[in-house]
Amino acid sequence: MPVETDLTQKKPNKARFFIPCAEYAVILAVFLIFVLFSSCALREMGKRKTATQRYEVLFDEFLYKYNRLYSSQEEYKYRYHIFVHNVREFEEEERKHPGLDFDINEFTDWSEEELRKMIVDKKNVKEEKNAVRFEGSVLSSGIKRPASIDWRDQGKLTPIKNQGQCGSCWAFATVAAIEAQHAIKKGILVSLSEQEMVDCDGRNNGCSGGYRPYAMRFVKENGLETEKSYPYSALKHDQCMLHQNDTKVYIDDYRMLSTSEEDIADWVGTKGPVTFGMNVVKAMYSYRSGIFNPSAEDCAEKSMGAHALTIVGYGGEGTSAYWIVKNSWGTSWGSDGYFRLARGVNSCGLANTVVAPIIN
Repeated sequence: MPVETDLTQKKPNKARFFIPCAEYAVILAVFLIFVLFSSCALREMGKRKTATQRYEVLFDEFLYKYNRLYSSQEEYKYRYHIFVHNVREFEEEERKHPGLDFDINEFTDWSEEELRKMIVDKKNVKEEKNAVRFEGSVLSSGIKRPASIDWRDQGKLTPIKNQGQCGSCWAFATVAAIEAQHAIKKGILVSLSEQEMVDCDGRNNGCSGGYRPYAMRFVKENGLETEKSYPYSALKHDQCMLHQNDTKVYIDDYRMLSTSEEDIADWVGTKGPVTFGMNVVKAMYSYRSGIFNPSAEDCAEKSMGAHALTIVGYGGEGTSAYWIVKNSWGTSWGSDGYFRLARGVNSCGLANTVVAPIIN
């Protein structure tokens, strides 16, 4: 006989399996947010890993190119962190200034303290408040300077030199201008001795800075030996070691020029290279190419110190005028040791103390 079954007891309880739409939406949203954040976190971790790997590769290439050998694992880590910090800084400068290129060079693993040794503390920069300037243009009436000039093309410049960690830029800038003037006027290009100035110029302070008019006066009174006879050592010796029988190069006089960059260009275009001083911002240490033009604010507030260099020409690119500048930081820096600096805006105070040698 068939057994009656209460079918209602076997039906599932729908209430137990039903999720209201609102609750389902919340759960789905939480799940999607979790997936999204997990994905972003993974991507960010991947980026950090990729960036770290890139810096490690760059550092290995740097070590090989510049033959770096550190004394310990601790120094290796210390230099690596400095290297990464400096690379990040100049990459940020490139993002802010698309027309400029910065790059790794022999200074990229140097600390700011070490970089400062290549320049001069502004407190040690001497200035003569009553210095007599040559005001106005050097050009005679009706004569125009060349539209552009590069004294490298004339064969009037010695190769780029390297001052090392010694604040002797004042000597290098002065010597570079005198070498060029001697080649222009006498037809003889000879590399002269910065070390003689560092050791023997009592008015200046060797590796702790100097005043270019004093340096010019020293050469006018004492002359300069060749670099070969009195080579550079990147330090100040306890005594002056002149070779009395050596032939020397003298200048007849020198001039501090007008602060007008038009007048300065007239001199450079018709007479030859001149020396100048400027404030140095950190980005300059990583310069590779382009027209360097730090803001007046950066030059005033972010200056690491003062530096002396040599203007060896000028030109223009589109609407931008520039100076061609010879530095003394070796050939791995800049464009084979040279750089272009904005002209007409007194960039970092370049026009304030321009000094030119005179050879008759």
